[in-house]
Amino acid sequence: MPLVDIPPPGFFVPTGFFLKAAIDPKQALSTPATVSTAPKIATTSNVAVPVFKGSFTQVVTLYASASNKAYFAKAGLDATTNARAWEVLLRKYKIPYKQLTTIEQLEKAPLGVLLLPSAAALSEAERKAIAAYREQGGSVLSTWLTGVRSDQGTWLGFEFMESTLGVKVVGTTEPAADDGFMIMHGSTPVSHTLPAGLRVWLERVKGWYPLSLVGKNAAANMMPWSRTFVPDKPSSVITYDERAQASGARSRSVVLGYPERLWQTADPKVLEAIAHNALMWLLRQPDAYLSPWPAPYTSAFVTGVDSADVLVSGDVAFAKRLEDVGGRASYYLLTDPVAKSVETAKKLQSKGHELAYLADKFEGFQGQTAAVQMRRLEAMQKKLGDVGLDTGVAPGFRPPMGSADATTQKVAADKGFGHYIGNSADTETRLPFVIGSAEGSSKSLVGIPNTQTGPEEWLDDPDAEDGLQAFLDELALSLQMGGVSFVRFSNQTLLAPDQLDAIFDYLKEQKTRTWMASGGQVADWWRERERLSARLNSGPVAPILSVAVSAGLPLKNPVSILVNAPDTSSSLRLVSVGSNVPVPRLLKLDSWRSAVIIDGLAPGMYQWYVYFDKATGSTAK
Repeated sequence: MPLVDIPPPGFFVPTGFFLKAAIDPKQALSTPATVSTAPKIATTSNVAVPVFKGSFTQVVTLYASASNKAYFAKAGLDATTNARAWEVLLRKYKIPYKQLTTIEQLEKAPLGVLLLPSAAALSEAERKAIAAYREQGGSVLSTWLTGVRSDQGTWLGFEFMESTLGVKVVGTTEPAADDGFMIMHGSTPVSHTLPAGLRVWLERVKGWYPLSLVGKNAAANMMPWSRTFVPDKPSSVITYDERAQASGARSRSVVLGYPERLWQTADPKVLEAIAHNALMWLLRQPDAYLSPWPAPYTSAFVTGVDSADVLVSGDVAFAKRLEDVGGRASYYLLTDPVAKSVETAKKLQSKGHELAYLADKFEGFQGQTAAVQMRRLEAMQKKLGDVGLDTGVAPGFRPPMGSADATTQKVAADKGFGHYIGNSADTETRLPFVIGSAEGSSKSLVGIPNTQTGPEEWLDDPDAEDGLQAFLDELALSLQMGGVSFVRFSNQTLLAPDQLDAIFDYLKEQKTRTWMASGGQVADWWRERERLSARLNSGPVAPILSVAVSAGLPLKNPVSILVNAPDTSSSLRLVSVGSNVPVPRLLKLDSWRSAVIIDGLAPGMYQWYVYFDKATGSTAK
């Protein structure tokens, strides 16, 4: 049969299977799930592969199943292209591997990492061998469908993926035509070289749609370009976990829910980084990387209050609730009513809240000439100065309704603004970005993307309770991704007291993990972070962690360097390279990562030997 590219309908998953599963509870999985725009490909400057070149103590077993190859061939498909894509990557990065094709070889495979590229059809013996491999402490990287059909092509369902790989398959992206972007989580053990919220375009190819997964830990979600959140819709596409087997051994797993067929048109550097991150974690290779946020936080939350009306006592009460959970807001002032708001604005400022600019009038900037935009910015600055309000030397600016363009950014930079609230089109990530600076200024303009729907927009939903829950669920996902969540409120908010209670109760729960800062604080931090670099290299006696701080003042914010550990039982220990380098404090974040927390560093290079001390009597592998 001549080779083809598109599988016949129902060849991998029976036609209508997920619709039937939704209707018939007997076909559903054991527990419920929780939680067409032109492609914009991420620039490769956002992506890097790890630099640590330590020695490998384990090998990758690339299993190109003969059963799977034969099943693919029935439809004229070539399964060898899947294994070949991984061979190219393994050779490029000099990762030791061995390719196997028979069950006899698989049953004798050395423990390390078992790589299963789109192994949709597997015999019963193969499925048992893979389960046994995990039971002995081997780790598994699988892509797309795994063991959903027998070697004869009989449909088996997703039980093998759930029991052996620890992931539930609850659908594909086929019904969601706009879900063409993989949105990355930042700073996870398996995606840490990719920035939080990065868009990764995946082509929609009939029959090769990415899976919708529910697993223990997510590293990416399939969403539209706009990152629009849909309540109660599982969207994870990369999951990872480590579990203790009945034998006492520990086994890691990563499931990439998209097939190798989609590698052909996606950004190769991004997909290589994802694959490399996953393999290094499964091979238990340590790595170190700079956290996006000051210690000890893993995400950021900016409260932006659009103050188009007079500031009143209710705004002070709102600010007090934010203060009670450790946060401060940025108040973006419209200059028309500002004369009646001076006293209240100064009261807010005295409590640590930030006064910033909305506009001279409630009208967008997009499409206006540079001269017009410059006059408008100067007018609003003059008006606030005339009424005695001080916004500082590098104030913030949020164009009304997000209506702005590249000219707006340039004019704001030329006028010496410190931060600018942008939108989803301004960056491919959910992190701040440097725009530029005024001539002679030491402070660059930092953009903060607004990628989060505010609660008042969600409450336009006829069912206010569902709308509020949708806002909280979207915020939870945004914070989980590790980026910055800019959330817009209106002054004189119409949110009911119980709705505000729910929002602030949630923020209180997040305060130990999420940095609740003003836009100006985030911009100041990001300028500091631009002066930092961290890397882990091999050394004469142990890996060496190197942290560099470029010229300037000592750092004001504590810095987190995140370190991936080789196993859950090890404890991170640092030994200074040189007598004048202090040993920083350490904080264990989870089973796999610790944070090296550095405070008040002056410019220079700092180095430490990195040791992973294993607990006595540990059986972790």
